[in-house]
Amino acid sequence: MKAVLTIIKKEFMRFFGDRRLLLTTLLLPGIVLYAVYSALGAVFANVMQDSSVPVAYVRNMPESLGEAIDEIFDLRDTDLTDEEIKSQLVEGDADIFIIFPENFDDLTVGSDVPDVSIYYNSAQTSSSLAYSSVVALLDAYEQSIANVFNINSGSDRYDLADSSDVSANILSMIVPMVLIMLLLSGCVAVVLESIAGEKERGTIATLLVTPIKRSYFAIGKILSLSVIAVLSGISSFLGLILSLPNLMGGMEVDFSLAAYGVLDYFGLFLVVMSTVLVLVSLLAIVSAYAKSVKEANGLIVPVMIIAVICSLVSMFVASPPMGLYFIPVLNSALCISTLMAGTFGIVPFLITMGINIVCAALLAVLLGAMFNSEKIMFNRA
Repeated sequence: MKAVLTIIKKEFMRFFGDRRLLLTTLLLPGIVLYAVYSALGAVFANVMQDSSVPVAYVRNMPESLGEAIDEIFDLRDTDLTDEEIKSQLVEGDADIFIIFPENFDDLTVGSDVPDVSIYYNSAQTSSSLAYSSVVALLDAYEQSIANVFNINSGSDRYDLADSSDVSANILSMIVPMVLIMLLLSGCVAVVLESIAGEKERGTIATLLVTPIKRSYFAIGKILSLSVIAVLSGISSFLGLILSLPNLMGGMEVDFSLAAYGVLDYFGLFLVVMSTVLVLVSLLAIVSAYAKSVKEANGLIVPVMIIAVICSLVSMFVASPPMGLYFIPVLNSALCISTLMAGTFGIVPFLITMGINIVCAALLAVLLGAMFNSEKIMFNRA
């Protein structure tokens, strides 16, 4: 145990003694994440506020729809020919061209079915949105003519979800994906330099010839790097949570973290710790196998792809089957998602913790075996 603590102390001294490494690993991720997400939220809000009114040309405007169409479109004079208006649609100077049949209102109450022509340019976003608006307006008008029943026509509040429910749903989709990726980036930042970097510089040979067992050396590396990676992940997580209200561009959504209890945060902490142990152990094996930091960066690409896939899956699985919790990293993303959504279960949590700890232990044993291999550690052919 003393040997393991010695390795941990050495790694802490190396990391916390380097101000540049401390700044780039612990402080910058959270600050940059907060700044970027807040800026994106400001951009989205400005886009929503500054969006221009679609330009529309309408022939034979019916009296029944005139007021509604005038409210959502910038109506232009129709002295132009049909071909000239279509040319403007192609060039992006207009968004939509609607041609109603003459006496449209009379035809709708008769047996004939009037034909409305709507010209638009699907290559232009504003034109596509204008087309969708017109179709929705005409569908609503059609239903009002042949009304059979009404839906939610009273003054009651039919959507029973409150602000906290909405925020929990958003957090359950965003946090797992972003947090897993942030933890992975933190692990990459500290692990590759710690092992592959020392191999490349030749300093690891000095450590390996000490009386300390190489298995203890592997355990000390994993534990110390896991703590550092968690600190980096916490910084990024705080930057994410604090920037979410700004990112949503002023939406009336409550992102207060007070909605979660002490047990929720404790469970999140344990899941994060177990996940970091797996990621650090896996990256340490890749780093120990590589001959240089550059080679290690290339070898970790498959690991990053798998982590991205696992984090994305959690966004689309509302009620994950129990079998998914036996897959490392994916189980962590699912646990975080259910915790944020308020549907956290004790059995999936215990399975996740058990699988992650066993997986990290097996990887640590493999890393210890690699440290005992002269061929791997000293890059001998």
